[in-house]
Amino acid sequence: MGPLLLFLLGLLQGLTEFLPVSSSGHLVLVERLMDVHPSLAVNVGLHAGSLAAILFYYRVDLVETIRAMLPGPGADPDRTAEHRQLAWHLILATLVTVPMAILLRDPIEGWFAEPAAGRFLGLTFLVTAIVLVLSEWTAADRPPKNLTWKGALLIGLVQGVAVFPGISRSGATIAAALILGLSSEKAARFSFLLAIPVIGGASLLELPDLFGQMNVWHLLLGMAASILAGLAALSLLVGLIRARRFAWFAAYLTPLAAFCLIFNP
Repeated sequence: MGPLLLFLLGLLQGLTEFLPVSSSGHLVLVERLMDVHPSLAVNVGLHAGSLAAILFYYRVDLVETIRAMLPGPGADPDRTAEHRQLAWHLILATLVTVPMAILLRDPIEGWFAEPAAGRFLGLTFLVTAIVLVLSEWTAADRPPKNLTWKGALLIGLVQGVAVFPGISRSGATIAAALILGLSSEKAARFSFLLAIPVIGGASLLELPDLFGQMNVWHLLLGMAASILAGLAALSLLVGLIRARRFAWFAAYLTPLAAFCLIFNP
């Protein structure tokens, strides 16, 4: 796979990982339309770039959350308690997501290898569009609430369902958090911090074989594109959520879903 294609795939991965349009769905669509089949090393490498973007963007929250799990009250007891609760909620949600992802992985790979996979993709893109619109309707003009342990479990469940290509992980988890009453800032923060163990775990499992399958410099170019595009997408999405423009992406996903349902690319 050439460096230009890897660079473009990195841009696609970085943008669609965080914008609520499904990175996996877009990568499947590109593979089918262009007849390209990125190796495992490429997929893991580009996701690792997305992970790096999250770690940088939320570095302050991440450090404070890690510190909150250490013994002692911390310099600011209230803020320490908030981040300690955040950490436990992230752990609870992850414990729900992981077994679901493992159970669904093989069936999903089988479904999306079928001739009608393009139409499956259309349905999942449409589900994401509907979820985005519902989150805007239900979250409008309500006072923000704090996340509970039950809400964390529900968001973890939603993230598990988002292993389907076409169902946006960020879109589904942020929408669930907004519907539960979280503020836009806290919904985005929880969603993206929740992605760290999922993306990080998958990357670590494949790390021993990552650089043995292709040109390292080409892969690093794709990863760099994924990081830069991911940072831009994070900044854009957080701003749109604050401005209550989250559902705008449904206007993109709906015709995309119609294209997939009609033409089965």
